[in-house]
Amino acid sequence: MPTALAYFADTYQLEGPATVAAVLDAASPAAAAASSPALAALFAKHPHALTLDRTLFYPQGGGQPTDTGTITSPAGAFAVHHVAMHDGTVYHFGAGALPSPADTVELHVDSLTRLRNARCHSAGHLIFSLVTAQGSAWAMRERKGHHFADGAYVEFDGVMPAEEDVAAFQRRIDQAVAEDLPVHVYEGEDGRRYVRVGGYAENPCGGTHVRSTAELAGLTIRKIARRANQGTTKVSYAVEAK
Repeated sequence: MPTALAYFADTYQLEGPATVAAVLDAASPAAAAASSPALAALFAKHPHALTLDRTLFYPQGGGQPTDTGTITSPAGAFAVHHVAMHDGTVYHFGAGALPSPADTVELHVDSLTRLRNARCHSAGHLIFSLVTAQGSAWAMRERKGHHFADGAYVEFDGVMPAEEDVAAFQRRIDQAVAEDLPVHVYEGEDGRRYVRVGGYAENPCGGTHVRSTAELAGLTIRKIARRANQGTTKVSYAVEAK
């Protein structure tokens, strides 16, 4: 059965109950039935995986890294080192005390990891907002985003004008942070989840996000790389650790 994605309800909800659906290792029939090379690689690295009826743990994907933390049961603590999704089921990979199927467990998401990742992802959307707000003058659209704290960037089709250097774009960022713009996350009529920063354009996203741009204080533009021969621009950034 698909896992209910409880992390969508509130980025800041880091603890809560769940029911164990299955306890898996590489030899488990359910693991073999998934027949995913990505899952097979994770089972090769981690002794076990738990699946649950619901989860607060964000599975790595969409340019955002995995949550980590612990799952506690009557047997003890299971350390969650990596979380992945396959065919709607979320797999919590790690090691430690193993619960039994149908056990009620308590989820504990590591707060530093979650909030660092959420800030980094929201920062990427703020950059998207400020770039695409230039409209036809810049004629740029997002290609992809990498929202890992180590090496975060957003890449766009289109070449940013040379006069918009790092210092000029940093001033735009600092102003948007100071304005404390709300970060809206919602489900559209098409069933997809969207993010919109303040009154800027929305774009699809399945990640976790902060409530407002004020939480992005310390966001720094590291580099703007223009590739005129490819018609692209890459904006690299860093988010100050909290």
